[in-house]
Amino acid sequence: MAHNRVEIDGRVVYHDALRHTPGGLPSLQLRLAHASEQTEAGRPRPVECELEAQAFGKPAQELAGVPAGAQVRLIGFLERKGVRDRWPIVHVTEYELI
Repeated sequence: MAHNRVEIDGRVVYHDALRHTPGGLPSLQLRLAHASEQTEAGRPRPVECELEAQAFGKPAQELAGVPAGAQVRLIGFLERKGVRDRWPIVHVTEYELI
């Protein structure tokens, strides 16, 4: 199996209201702001970006209670945003408050 794992720290910018899939699975969309310093070509590089993420099941239910501005670590994998939208989104399988 090919590798596809994301682990990133950041600040919750916002999250939508908790929803449910047609099958009854809790679903939550959120945006994460990340800022760090990484090493590239032997030199420090500041990194800032915002990511879209989606959680299902227990992580969705729990993240729905996390306020905007909270620092979290999201763990999951990348998947395209939708059938017609090939841009990646982080699918959250685990998270931690940091």
